[in-house]
Amino acid sequence: MRDAAVRLLVGSGVSGTTLAAIGERAGYSRGLVTQRFGSKAGLLRYVLQSISERWLRVLGEHTAGKTGADALCGAVDAQLTLICEAPDEVRAMFLLWFVSIDPRTEFRANVRRVQEAQRRDVAAWVLAGQQRGTIAPAADPERVAEQFCASAIGIIYQWMVDPAAPVHAMHAELKSTVLKGYAVRPRRQRGIPDGRRIHL
Repeated sequence: MRDAAVRLLVGSGVSGTTLAAIGERAGYSRGLVTQRFGSKAGLLRYVLQSISERWLRVLGEHTAGKTGADALCGAVDAQLTLICEAPDEVRAMFLLWFVSIDPRTEFRANVRRVQEAQRRDVAAWVLAGQQRGTIAPAADPERVAEQFCASAIGIIYQWMVDPAAPVHAMHAELKSTVLKGYAVRPRRQRGIPDGRRIHL
């Protein structure tokens, strides 16, 4: 049912993703779909949650043990990986995200909680990077988190509107922006070229 819902969301949008259509595509009756999820809103919340769980797994693989700019760049790589490996899931998830701006949307609170959690994670990476001396002390973790998340979501939006958008180049540019704007390069010791060590 979940996969059927994803395919319908991508092909027919939220309005065309009905319990009856999902049941028909998945080979179940509408009654069974209704019994399991209660309503269309319940089904869409489930789809959003299940895709988000995969997103978090991939994100964890790319950011494990990292802080600061390394973690931010890992998150960018995670997003690009999902676009390449599971494009329909990404389209379905962000379609639900973007539809949630309608105040009548029943799963709006779910989307807001996910976005708040993402910003908290980014702010924590930035703060940890500052504590390790790899992120500029003047950077405001919350402001960095807001800008970073907005940029990442903006790439997704452009790609959904135009599938030919240069997503690889856009993700590379976002990483470059992170490194140029927030990362602190290690100080060179006097008389020692970068990348070399003195063995005593």
